[in-house]
Amino acid sequence: MLEHDPGTKKEFTGFERAMALAGAGTLKEALPICLESLLEASGGHLDCGWVYLIPEETDIFTLRHSAGVGSAFADANCSWDFDSVHGKTLLRELPWYGRFSDCFSERDATLSGEGLSAFAILPVFRERQVCGCFCLASHTAESISQHVRHDLEAFVGWFDKTINRVQVSESRIRESWNLLALFDAMAEMVFAFGLDGEVLWMNRTTHEELGFGRNENDRIHLLDLYPAEWHPEAAKIFRKMLSREQQTSSLPFIRRDGSIFHATTRGVPGRWRGDEVLFGISRIHEAVQGVTRDLVNGIAGLEKEIVGMAALFNDRLARLEEAVLPPGRGTEEFAASLRDAGGNI
Repeated sequence: MLEHDPGTKKEFTGFERAMALAGAGTLKEALPICLESLLEASGGHLDCGWVYLIPEETDIFTLRHSAGVGSAFADANCSWDFDSVHGKTLLRELPWYGRFSDCFSERDATLSGEGLSAFAILPVFRERQVCGCFCLASHTAESISQHVRHDLEAFVGWFDKTINRVQVSESRIRESWNLLALFDAMAEMVFAFGLDGEVLWMNRTTHEELGFGRNENDRIHLLDLYPAEWHPEAAKIFRKMLSREQQTSSLPFIRRDGSIFHATTRGVPGRWRGDEVLFGISRIHEAVQGVTRDLVNGIAGLEKEIVGMAALFNDRLARLEEAVLPPGRGTEEFAASLRDAGGNI
């Protein structure tokens, strides 16, 4: 998501900026700090800039943040490709210094209308390959002195590591969110239970099958999922699953309208937001009349499939919850905040 800053924000000391950059968890937080630091390091020679990064799925330099230029300029300069003059400049993997008009045609009224003169392109690397660049310019200065160039290149070399770290973090967030979306789209019911039996999360299929609304504030407990006569057995099996004494259950579920349906459930202990939990994945059976051959075969296949799913659930979703989701926030809020922070990454 492109962030545009047409003016000057609150000024920070070098120490405050370094601390903020070290604590940045998203590109939305990190890139403005990097750009502000570079403009300050130019000692007044440069007064504006913008940042391009290459998304994982393309070879196009995509504008991610700009400061000191008009919104029309940013919109008209939102991407570069490798076949452009400036793209070919970056293929040399070396900083480039000159005049803005050397890279951008004066026939483009929107870009030339910004009135930029001195211009620098500073590549950003990941594993020795260009993954983006900082573009810095001046509305007044005709050139950039040698000592300023050295300072800028030193800063960008440091920012490489920060940008790479944040991109890896955001990639893991996207990966975890994609996994969460995958579980939400599964035909099986998926649960995360707290140690007291409280349901911490259910996927879409579970909400639809059991009749619980996705935005309900009422706490849902393990025992709310089963007919009353099965409560003692459900509690017993839950404890055995937590201690790994038992892995599967064939207890019937009860919907909010009182109807009963059958499913085979696999339970795997794991972690959620730093706490011990039990993940349950249930495959629904349309009808059960004794234990048929198809059901036995289905359970065997289910167990093999669910073991792999639960391992991913335990690892990636626990890591996501611990690192990203503040206590008390739901997955719906998380999705919105992720879209806010990640945008078109």
